[in-house]
Amino acid sequence: MIRINLLPVRHSRRQEAVKNEVIVASVGVALMCMAMSGLYFVVHGQLSVARAENRTLQKRIDQTREIVAEVDEQERMREDVQTKLRVIKKLKANRVGPVHMLDELSQATPEKLQLTAVEEDRGKVGITGVAVTNEVISDFLSSLEDSEYFSEVYLNAIDTTETGGVKLKEFSVGARLVVPGIEELEAEEKEAEEAKSKKNKKGKSGKARK
Repeated sequence: MIRINLLPVRHSRRQEAVKNEVIVASVGVALMCMAMSGLYFVVHGQLSVARAENRTLQKRIDQTREIVAEVDEQERMREDVQTKLRVIKKLKANRVGPVHMLDELSQATPEKLQLTAVEEDRGKVGITGVAVTNEVISDFLSSLEDSEYFSEVYLNAIDTTETGGVKLKEFSVGARLVVPGIEELEAEEKEAEEAKSKKNKKGKSGKARK
C-alpha cells in the first residue's frame, strides 16, 4: 500500500495563501495611505486657500473700518464746525439786534410822538412815551407791526397827562424783539440736536446687537 504525505504540500499552500493575504493587505494599506496622503494634501491646499482668502477679507475689513472711522471723524469735525458757525452767527445777530431795534424805533416814531423809555430783556421789549393824540399812537403801533424786528405788538395802557398846560397821551407798549435769521439758526440747532440724538441711539443699538 502506497502512502503519500501531503502535509508539506498543505503547509506550503497555507504559507502561500497567508503570504498572498499579507501582500494584498500591504497593498491595501499602501493604497489607503496614498489615498489619505492625497486627501491630506487636497484638504491642506484648500485650507491654505481658505486661510489666504480669510486674511484678504480681514485686511479688507480692517481697511473698511479705517475708512469708516475716518469718515466718522470728518463728519464729527464738520458738525463741530457747523455748530461753531451757528454760535458765531447767533452771537453776531444778538449783538446787532438791539442796534437795529433802535434804528427801527427811530424810523417808526412819528413827529408828534416822543419815546421816554425803551427796555429789552430776553427778547421782550417795553416802550413808553407820549403822543399828541390816540391816532398818532395807533400809527406808531402799525409801524412797529410792519417792522421785521418786532412781533406780538400790543398796547398796555394809555392815559392822559398834562405838561405845561398841554394835554398829552401817555402810553405803554409791549412787543417781542425779532432778530432776522435767529429763528432759522435756532431751528438748525434743534434739527442738529435731534439728528445727533438719533445717531447716538442708533450707535448704542448697534453695539447692543453686537
